[in-house]
Amino acid sequence: MLGRAFLAVSVAFLLLLGFAFYQDLSRPWAPIQQKYAAQYGQDFPIQVQQLFPKVQVNGQFMVERCITCHVPDIAKIGPQKAAERLGPNHPSVISDSVFAKYGQETLICRPATAAASQSARPSASASASPAASPAASPAASPSAAAPATSCLDPRAQPYYVLDASGKVVNDPSTNKPVVAQLTGFIPNAYKGLGIDESGCIICHNGNRQATDQAGGHQNLVANPFGTFDKAPQLFENNCAQCHGATGEGGKGPPLNDQNRLGFFNDDYYYRCIYLGNTGEEHKGTIMPAWGVNQLLPKPVNDNINLLVHWIRMWQQYTSRP
Repeated sequence: MLGRAFLAVSVAFLLLLGFAFYQDLSRPWAPIQQKYAAQYGQDFPIQVQQLFPKVQVNGQFMVERCITCHVPDIAKIGPQKAAERLGPNHPSVISDSVFAKYGQETLICRPATAAASQSARPSASASASPAASPAASPAASPSAAAPATSCLDPRAQPYYVLDASGKVVNDPSTNKPVVAQLTGFIPNAYKGLGIDESGCIICHNGNRQATDQAGGHQNLVANPFGTFDKAPQLFENNCAQCHGATGEGGKGPPLNDQNRLGFFNDDYYYRCIYLGNTGEEHKGTIMPAWGVNQLLPKPVNDNINLLVHWIRMWQQYTSRP
């Protein structure tokens, strides 16, 4: 019996070793690097490239391999040139303006144009969202300590946190409305760093250790700036009543739970939203079938993907499940 177990373990080890050799020889990322080299010049080794972000996570530098395919010579060319190669309007440095829109310390206000029609009195209509759209950037303040009424644009209306019944939540110590704070996918420690020091994962939230394209793009928020443009209002109008204005949960489960975000993939969240209580995973719950019953604004599929990306934004780079 012991001999058979040893034989089985040996065969499994040899198979694993063979798979490792195959992966090493097949090098699926090599053609992508060669295409990059043909465009920009081959002054980097054709191999898996690892970036060690400047900021430590849980006391360790978390390597990422996005640069294997995207900017393998980023250490040589620097953040500005790398940003140009990644696409138009790509931020090369996490500047104050970028951090004010997408960082943890942002006080979130509505655009002045929207606020003009809002009542100054907090109400359910002045509902909360964890972030404003980039169009609202003049109304954003980089300081979370600022009072709710002192966003840079005096006409701006803050997003208020709502409870599960849709009522504005008041701070018991001050009896004033609680203003939604952006949970943030850019931690404070990354402020002022270039993308060659911070890495790509803090914005794009994919698989840090992936060595092939499929793995690298799993759970990837491909366009976080586009997501922030549309998803907050979509979430506020359709999801916040049950899941909380900042994903903290209520009638529905919390969406900012790091254990859930670290375990479930994008396909799961898409099924949750599209199928709701018509699907096997959520039968008997109060979750509406947003896709099946066409309850979201059209195009429904695109808006479901926006919501999935928005939920994925709450997955923190500085914590592990």
